[in-house]
Parts: sequence; C-alpha cells; structure tokens
Amino acid sequence: FISGADHADFVIVFVATGEDQTDRGPKKRITTFLVDRGTPGFTIRDGYKSVSHRGYRNMILEFDDCRLPGAQVLGAVDGGFAVMNEWLYATRITVAAMAVGRARRVFDYAVDYAAERKQFGQEIGRFQGVSFQLADMVTEIDAADWLTLASAWRLDQGLPANREIASAKLYASEMLARVTDATLQIFGGMGLMDDFPIERFWRDARVERIWDGTSEIQRHIIGRELLRPRGA
Repeated sequence: FISGADHADFVIVFVATGEDQTDRGPKKRITTFLVDRGTPGFTIRDGYKSVSHRGYRNMILEFDDCRLPGAQVLGAVDGGFAVMNEWLYATRITVAAMAVGRARRVFDYAVDYAAERKQFGQEIGRFQGVSFQLADMVTEIDAADWLTLASAWRLDQGLPANREIASAKLYASEMLARVTDATLQIFGGMGLMDDFPIERFWRDARVERIWDGTSEIQRHIIGRELLRPRGA
C-alpha cells in the first residue's frame, strides 16, 4: 500500500537486519534505507484499487537480490525503530487532524440538510431524533479537535506524547466514522447517491481506522503506556 511510489525519485524502506532475544520474545532489528528508483533488483508495479481515497494510487514494491551501499542507510544501522516512531508520531497526528477537518465538513452538510429538508410539514432538524444526532456529532468533533491539539502541543514541547497521540488518532478516526455514518443516515437514501459527496466522505472515512496503525494498535499502545510504569 505505497501511495505515490510511481512518481517518487526514491522510497524509504524499513528492513529487518537482525534479531535480538528479549524477555518478551524475539525482537527484530530494523534499519531504514533510501532506495533510488532504478536501483537494480528494485521494481515498482501497480497495486490494488481502494474504495477509500481513490486519489491515492497504491503501488507494490518488489525486491529481488537488491543490494544497497551503506550510504543509503537513513539514520543508524539497526536504528529503524527510532526513525519509524518519529515518522508515525507525526503521521498519526496528521490522520487525527484530517479526520477532524473532514468531520467538520461533512457535519456542515448534515446541518444544512437538516435545516432545509422538510418532512411532515417541518424541517427534519426540528425532530429530536435528528437534532440530538447533530448535538452528539458536534460534541464528538470538538472533543477530537482538542485531543489532537493537545497531543500536537506535547510533541512540539518535547514532552512524552505516545499515549496522547494514540488517543487522538484512535478517537478522531472512529469519531469520523460515526459522524459520516450519521450524516448519511440524516440524508437517507440520497446520501448513498454519487450526486452528493456524502458517500465519498463515508467511503474515505473507513481507511482512517486502518492506516498508520489500526484502532487495535492504538488501544494496545494506550494500554501499554498506562501499565508499563506500574511494571505490568
């Protein structure tokens, strides 16, 4: 799932370069490499087509006896986890921020539609079943917004932020799923028609709970960060 690799001059690859035995079992040593397009043994080919974020063109990277000099190492040999974590901190905050932005946009559609669409002689937003949904949606959006800002602030200040970033990514991505689904429900059948943008928001929201660490991974990180200081 390497998006944009067909346009890149080089790609960043994380490679297992050894293994250590720990009290929790084997742990792979990872090294980060810069691989230039055209390197012998390195091939880029078309990948799978996704229903989420159709603008992302996924590519598959293939390696066949591909050899790289030491100058292509990014960071230190066996230091790939440090590079990876620094990258994931930033991308997970970015995913959370994107989720908040998309949720606010699709929420605007929901509010406008609820204020304009009429059934039984009144705007559907006057029905408690709809207005309560809107209230829950905006509350969740604001909560995700503050979680994201707080985690970004901690990272910017150089404070420990692993748990906070995981919480922001987890909550914001799952919030986006709930908000887009609720908006589609408010639109009814028209929400599934490609004449309106709601179905695209709904499709695109699904991948946010998967890439840059699934929701399950984020929950694992949060639980680990809570228990590790207590020796568990």
